[in-house]
Amino acid sequence: MSIQIKDTNNNIIPVQCMQFAGGERHVQVDAEILKTLTDCVHVQAKISNSQDLMDYLLLENVLLNQGLSIDLEIPYFPYARQDRICALGQAFSLDIMTKLLNLNAEQFPQQRRSITVWDAHSVVTEKLLHENTHFLNIENVQSSDIILQSKALTEILKADNTVLICPDAGAKNRTQHIANVINGLRQREIEIIYCDKKRNPETGKIMNSHVNATDLTGKVAVITDDICDGGATFKGIAEELKKLNCEHVVLYVTHGIFSKGFQVFEGLVDQIFTTNSIKQTEHEKLTVINFSTK
Repeated sequence: MSIQIKDTNNNIIPVQCMQFAGGERHVQVDAEILKTLTDCVHVQAKISNSQDLMDYLLLENVLLNQGLSIDLEIPYFPYARQDRICALGQAFSLDIMTKLLNLNAEQFPQQRRSITVWDAHSVVTEKLLHENTHFLNIENVQSSDIILQSKALTEILKADNTVLICPDAGAKNRTQHIANVINGLRQREIEIIYCDKKRNPETGKIMNSHVNATDLTGKVAVITDDICDGGATFKGIAEELKKLNCEHVVLYVTHGIFSKGFQVFEGLVDQIFTTNSIKQTEHEKLTVINFSTK
């Protein structure tokens, strides 16, 4: 199930979701257990489509009407990639999403205690959550905190022959933060190699990628970013890394959508790490980091 409720003792509360013939969603929390709940519940909502979003809004209304406070965790924040209007005729999707989360706020202004997201796409997500919602506390879990939960990936990053690959300008702060954390575990600072890419603003399609390096013989390159959808960005970078004689290419993304499957990385990416923010299928190259804030 995409939405899970836990009480203060970490017990899971049963919830049933269904859809009526007309398309309307319906949620039902176990009534007898609901009566026993007091104070606060933790809700983890893995929202991957509009149906999941509607289920959460309905569930939130049930819990708030019961007088409960909510600590909400949304690992993959939906619509975060559309954090601005890029071309005439487009919606500001992230702004709309954060406003939707505020539907119950005026009626229950003090009952939503916190919202936690994992590695938000950009600072705009946090900014709009502060502006458009009434959560008392807003937290964005850093990718470095998640990476440190994987011993295998941490060991790779600590190795002397490892370089850190920043895929584009938007990932500079994230990559630098990872480097700062990893440098505390290394004898010398990890090298960061920056990449450039050109994207069509109307279609979003990657037109080309460039790695700012000349020779990576014997190096292990770790590409880090927040999201992998179809993988075009990372495929293009990996192709360039292989041309530069890179020995091993590793990809870490917090949120692995992998809409084109793993075959797009064949012969290019040797290892892939991601989290359980999105349900994954098993693959020989894939390691899932089972992360949770509770």
